[in-house]
Amino acid sequence: LTDEEIIKEIRLGDDEALTYILEKYKDLVNAKVGKYFIIGAEREDTIQEGMIGLFKAIKCFDPDKQNSFKSFVTNYLKNVNIK
Repeated sequence: LTDEEIIKEIRLGDDEALTYILEKYKDLVNAKVGKYFIIGAEREDTIQEGMIGLFKAIKCFDPDKQNSFKSFVTNYLKNVNIK
């Protein structure tokens, strides 16, 4: 299945599909949030904020408007306010 098809499964309530996408993009989240340093915050907290951003990206993704989920989530994470 493509990521876009998996997103459709998630929206139908498939928890395994959600777990799969979260795991698949965890390294991307780590790479994106690794650039941020928040005084007084643990790295794990920053990663958790990035994972919340990933979850929100899953909810916001519209396959009729975006080319691919990967490009959408990459851009979405750039704009997430991790603070």
